[in-house]
Amino acid sequence: MTSDTSTRSNSGSTPRPAVERAREPSIGQLVNDVAAGVSSLVKAEIALAKAEVAQEAKKAVAGVAGLAVAAAAGLMIVPLLSLAAVYALREVMAGYWAALIVAGVWALIAGIAGLFGALRLRRVKPVPTQAIEAVKEDVRWVRDRKI
Repeated sequence: MTSDTSTRSNSGSTPRPAVERAREPSIGQLVNDVAAGVSSLVKAEIALAKAEVAQEAKKAVAGVAGLAVAAAAGLMIVPLLSLAAVYALREVMAGYWAALIVAGVWALIAGIAGLFGALRLRRVKPVPTQAIEAVKEDVRWVRDRKI
C-alpha cells in the first residue's frame, strides 16, 4: 500500500534528475539577465539618441553660422564699405542717390545671407526620431513577449 501511495503522488509530475535541474537558471539569474538586457538596451537607445541629436546639432550650427556671418557683415563691414562706395559714386551722381544705391546693395546681401541661414535651420530636426522609433519598437517587442 505504501508503494501504491508513492506511485500516485509521483504520477502528477515526473521527477527530474538533479543534473537537469542544475542546468536550469534560477529565477534570480533570469531576473539578472533581464535586468542586464534592459540596461544594455537603455544604454544603446541613449547612445542612439545622443548621436542623432549631435547630427542635428551640426546642421543647426551651419544655419546659425550663416546668420552670424550676415550679422557680422551688417555690423562691422557695412559702415566702412558703404562710406567708401558713397564717396566713389558721388563722383558720377548726386550724393543721396549714391547712398541709396549702396544701402540697397547691402540690404540685398543681408537678405540673401539671412535667407540662406533660415533655410538651413528649417532642415534641423530637434527631436531624435530614430531613437523614439527604436524605443517604440522595443516596447512593442516587450508587449509581444508578455514578460
